[in-house]
Amino acid sequence: MIRFYDVTKVYPSGATALLSVNTLIKKGEFVFLVGSSGAGKTTFLKLLTKEIVPTRGQVLLNGRNITRLRPREVPYLRRTVRMIFQDYKLLPNKTVYDNVAFALTVIEKPRRQIGPSVDEALKLVGLESKAAVYPDELSGGEQQRVSIARAIVGNPTILLADEPTGNLDMETSWDIMEVLLRVNRRGTTVIMSTHNATIVDGLKQRVIELNNGRIVRDDQKGVYESEAEYNAVLPG
Repeated sequence: MIRFYDVTKVYPSGATALLSVNTLIKKGEFVFLVGSSGAGKTTFLKLLTKEIVPTRGQVLLNGRNITRLRPREVPYLRRTVRMIFQDYKLLPNKTVYDNVAFALTVIEKPRRQIGPSVDEALKLVGLESKAAVYPDELSGGEQQRVSIARAIVGNPTILLADEPTGNLDMETSWDIMEVLLRVNRRGTTVIMSTHNATIVDGLKQRVIELNNGRIVRDDQKGVYESEAEYNAVLPG
């Protein structure tokens, strides 16, 4: 479904974020992207929404090179590839319901379809009772649930999550992961960047590790640190 073919990204500053990256992610997978800050995780995700384009190589989605999409085609791509963020990015002057509905309004979804779609998304994240409240009345975990609902409303095929638990305590982080797993079980491909070793180790999903822009590890049912890395920090 998703294929990176010899992808390199060099920013105008001269910084190389990705270097000769090759990988394949199949429909319905749950993938953790791990690595230190600056390893290339966010760049990897932004390439999938065409927020940026590679300096070299191809990013294929269902066999199509999305780096060649015309500007008018990009909004259609972002209907099927959605992103959630560490800092939620909710509209403070809109209710929970309207924040989620906004994602459908901007793509001119028929009004009669918006209500049922929003209700379904809020039910999936467990916030159907909070539809009429505003973001500042919610906890951090609840705000992140709203951002997930906004991202999944309309049933995208790919959900990207850039450090979605980075601002949350561990108990709330596990709640968010339960939501993401629920979304994944419906058939949505989930790719999540994270520094949370406890979550990665606990869930045993596919792990792709980036280091200095290169993929250095790709493990099915992986953990945050490879065995070699773990042994390297043991005393003695």
